[in-house]
Amino acid sequence: MTELLNVSGLTITARVARGDLTLLDGVDLAVGRGEVVGVVGESGSGKTTLARAVVGLLEKNVRVDGGSISLADERIVAPGVERTDRVRGSSVGMVFQDASRSLNPLLKVRAHLAEVLRRHVRGIGKDDVRRRSVEVLEQMRITDAERVLDSYPHQLSGGLRQRVAIGLAVVTRPSLVIADECTTALDVTTQTKVVELFRSLTDELDIGLLFVTHDLMLASDLCDRIAVMNGGRVVEQGPAGQVLDRPRQDYTRRLLAAVPTWT
Repeated sequence: MTELLNVSGLTITARVARGDLTLLDGVDLAVGRGEVVGVVGESGSGKTTLARAVVGLLEKNVRVDGGSISLADERIVAPGVERTDRVRGSSVGMVFQDASRSLNPLLKVRAHLAEVLRRHVRGIGKDDVRRRSVEVLEQMRITDAERVLDSYPHQLSGGLRQRVAIGLAVVTRPSLVIADECTTALDVTTQTKVVELFRSLTDELDIGLLFVTHDLMLASDLCDRIAVMNGGRVVEQGPAGQVLDRPRQDYTRRLLAAVPTWT
């Protein structure tokens, strides 16, 4: 399996009123092509900080103090190194938690897709933009692509908005997609469909997927490997079946015990 993303010893600190606060402490993680890696843990464990570090969306008071992030063997993040603008939107796509906040309510879906393609695909023409926009919505299992392209976000259901948001993340044909709690606002049935969509996209497009979630059941359905985070550290990681069925760490066992339907 070809390694796409390599996070090695990543340490990130935030400057706050009472001093420096460690957000990530020596995090190691890797994602391969065609692989889904889940990052799980409770709120405040560092999951979103890790995801945002990969695409260079950390707050201004947050800095990288140690370690590195590499994409396809190119170092993009390290102390004093910030090259995420080279890969964000082109080689790395991002799906955020709330699709409604990711979409401009004043723009039709067609305009959203066109903006992403023109910004990140050099020399793309009008006909290719139109063709690729229809193509990516069809990849999202949207049967009425033309209607959706001519719709404003508020005219779509929550599930359709999230599919559009995923389409925006993959329309440039990135090698890696990061999904940050992107099923949280969806009902259970729609969550299941989104998970199925992610699995099929990973297989069909041969991309890597970093799936950040607090939902262990979703992680068990989707992920090949799982990393468990607590207090800014990866406390356990391995194949999904091993981590969820035979956890080694007490923290992982406590997370599993908190899931009412886990058997």
